[in-house]
Amino acid sequence: MSASLTAAPDRMVNWELFLRLVERHRVPGLVHAGLGRLPDILPDEIRQAIARQAQALARRNLTLVAATVRLQTLFDAAGIEAIFFKGALLGQRAYGSVAVKHAKDIDFLVPPEDLAATFALLAGEGYQPVLPAAPLTAAKIDALRDFQIEAVMADPARGVQLEPHWRLTENRRLLPLGPLRAGAGKRECLGGVPVRGFHPDDEFAYLCVHGLRSGWFRLKWLADLHALLAGKAEEERLRLYRHAETRGAGPAALLAYGLCRDLFALPVPAALAGPVEAPLQRAMRRLCHASLGASYPHTSLSQVLLQALLLPMLHAVACGPAHVGSEIGRWAIDGRDVMELPLPRYLHFLYPLLRLPLWVRRQIAGRGMFSGMRRAP
Repeated sequence: MSASLTAAPDRMVNWELFLRLVERHRVPGLVHAGLGRLPDILPDEIRQAIARQAQALARRNLTLVAATVRLQTLFDAAGIEAIFFKGALLGQRAYGSVAVKHAKDIDFLVPPEDLAATFALLAGEGYQPVLPAAPLTAAKIDALRDFQIEAVMADPARGVQLEPHWRLTENRRLLPLGPLRAGAGKRECLGGVPVRGFHPDDEFAYLCVHGLRSGWFRLKWLADLHALLAGKAEEERLRLYRHAETRGAGPAALLAYGLCRDLFALPVPAALAGPVEAPLQRAMRRLCHASLGASYPHTSLSQVLLQALLLPMLHAVACGPAHVGSEIGRWAIDGRDVMELPLPRYLHFLYPLLRLPLWVRRQIAGRGMFSGMRRAP
């Protein structure tokens, strides 16, 4: 970015569009840090706008750090082995600071068997259910455990949103939880308090899968991954790929390497040069480039279908036939249907048949096609 902006005369840059792109990709902290090397390029109003966003981001991140530390203490006391990921821990690992990486909420993984206890603990701290809506009955928690991977809770007083997870992907063949839990540990501290996170190798595998499952539609995800990789030798980047393969994330890691090469000129390890150019990989990269360039990728129907359906299905094909079946299975049932119409386990086979009628009912009720779709952070 620095080189391209320096080479272009001021009159050739659409600064309003530049500011919109910074907001769209949620990178004000990173851009503000980078602009310190370009004191005479940006118009004052654009520079000041980015500085305000970066300062607000830093303040919010400190709030999230304090909430993370509080949650880690509570989980330890309750005997719940929560694992925090993305957010402040990733910012510290990637940038050496919790102030520059954008974070909307706090993500953590809890054992599925501790889900009811987790919701009770969070409710005691003032966090209220957002998705699904209250009340969180035993039947609803069972349905969540079976058909969803996460929930959303928020504390309006503190302005903090949480996303408790009990799985990392809908496809249970990706990122198996046993090895990831076994490798987790308290390797970093936030505010002087050790916080449990994934092993760095597993974090890499997760970030590759998370970016792919979200269509890589925000540049911030790729920037975070590049920050983790940029200082590593080729042999280490190849080792990370091999590790990702053991977690079912090999094709996702190849895609991430290809995108980092395209956008950040990070060389692909020589041993992966051929696989990165396989037809499925090239097709997935084209979709990701389109998603990165879209103005409103989380509300456009075509972009939602690209991110949520087409790209994951191509990835499933790259992973193998069993993954294709898992992908079809997750699309057969809408989690909202399970929340709205809890059925006993022996009737779960009805959910694929009910998906269209229940969708029509939501439209008639005026909820809108995208009301249940959560924006990726």
